[in-house]
Amino acid sequence: MALNFVATPTAPRLAASPSTAPSAQFLAQAAVPADVRVATGSSGGVAFSVAFAAGVAMAASQRRTRGSRAARAAQTTTVLPTVDRNATKEFRRDLQRSENYHKFGKTQMDNARNELMSVSGSELVTKLRKNGFRLTVGDVTFVLADSYGFCWGVERAVAMAYEARNFFPDKSIWCTNEIIHNPSVNAKLQAMGMKFVPTVEGGGKDFSGVQNGDVVLLPAFGASIDEMALLKSRNVQIVDTTCPWVSKVWNSVEKTKEKGHTNIIHGKYNHEETIATKSFADKYLIVKDMTEAEYVSDYILKGGDKKQFLQKFAKAMSPDFDPDMDLLKVGVANQTTMLKGETELIGKLFERVMIKKFGPQEIDQHFVSFNTICDATQERQDAMYKMFGAEYEAPKSKLYADLEGEQVGVELRSGSRQQKLSSKAVEDATRGAAEAAQPAEHSKVDLCIVVGGFNSSNTTHLLEIAEEEGVPGYHIDTVARLGKGRTPNSIEHKPLSTTPADAMQERGFTMTEGFLPEGKITVGVTSGASTPDAQVGEVLERILQLKQGK
Repeated sequence: MALNFVATPTAPRLAASPSTAPSAQFLAQAAVPADVRVATGSSGGVAFSVAFAAGVAMAASQRRTRGSRAARAAQTTTVLPTVDRNATKEFRRDLQRSENYHKFGKTQMDNARNELMSVSGSELVTKLRKNGFRLTVGDVTFVLADSYGFCWGVERAVAMAYEARNFFPDKSIWCTNEIIHNPSVNAKLQAMGMKFVPTVEGGGKDFSGVQNGDVVLLPAFGASIDEMALLKSRNVQIVDTTCPWVSKVWNSVEKTKEKGHTNIIHGKYNHEETIATKSFADKYLIVKDMTEAEYVSDYILKGGDKKQFLQKFAKAMSPDFDPDMDLLKVGVANQTTMLKGETELIGKLFERVMIKKFGPQEIDQHFVSFNTICDATQERQDAMYKMFGAEYEAPKSKLYADLEGEQVGVELRSGSRQQKLSSKAVEDATRGAAEAAQPAEHSKVDLCIVVGGFNSSNTTHLLEIAEEEGVPGYHIDTVARLGKGRTPNSIEHKPLSTTPADAMQERGFTMTEGFLPEGKITVGVTSGASTPDAQVGEVLERILQLKQGK
């Protein structure tokens, strides 16, 4: 298949405006050539934190520029080669063994992680962790969720991006998408000379700027197999930052396909990770929640309106999908940012459906189960409930309950084979184990600050929990959102009613004046899986200043 090599001019590097960039060091750093390694040292954390604040204007300007219809229309979608869906495993294996696939050694990765921690950490957040996630300073008591911020897969991806810049100082470095869902982190990488493949109106991408010999990063949530094929044809150096948990999902998709089963993917059909995951499948169907899973289950058991089914899942199924034939053998995979409890229940539901339809003796011929659960998302949500003195309630399904009652004594493969993977254990090993969380006191949390990218679904879920528990919650991306109103004691934040797309265009924010009550207060704090401690620490320090009247 011929590829579209349409030349487009390289977008100019965006600079932060002086009014939002208090650090001359950052501005100088943003303007240095790409071959200059970012310096670190005892003040590295401060410099990096300021870089994030300055990067807000940079990221916002970048979002508006990329989001304009005219800018997108000026770009042309690159036609991707199509990898045979029955040969994706072999293609990826050969790519990983090729000279195009660059692997960092253990020492390099350890150095990269140390460098990242030295510039993305926060003394105040570390102190909170060491004090059992609770700390009182003057009139302010901070309660930090005991699972928060950078998950280890995200931390690994950003560390690899840093090392790529260090290892390839003279190369043009591209990323096929945002490295993670944090605009400030991505703006920081752009300031280090990295570029992002433009997205074209309609959802395609313009790879015309990627040239022979360039370096290309695959983001934490992966890239499609067809994008990998294109990059191989361009003879670039590929640095694969895909989270190992995501790769684990891909492996399960391959095994399901080898058995001749259809992959049912619990995820959002337009999410970058799910787009990558489905590219490894032959036959697939994407369900976003338990409601859609029950709809599919009813169709398997009772049949239904085929035309309606195809319309309902028009954007969420493989080409030429036939629900009457392609749902006789299934396996369940997931987008790793979905709720663990819901993914587990969806897997069990489809297993019980197949048991009812074909009998327990034939279940191995019609259902396959693998452990693809990443618990980082669930742990952050559980920690929020714990902070509010509440408990997470697992999703329920009437259909599942009915089938469970009919199948008493039948042991499920999807239950017995699931082994919980603890991302928190890996994170504690990197950050340093924290003191056990102090028991919640009778004083309730007065308000909750949620720090994270506005296009981060796992961060949005955290705000939903605050509202569910009746706690005033404020979703902000950086410290720059504080003090933007008529008074210093104000906060600009994204409400749940504002879509991520609007927020990424700097639209739909709410300004709340006097968000910090007078007197003694207890502030709950958490952050999304793509948020470094530095951003959280800056917010906490600014809250202390505001309470002191500064």
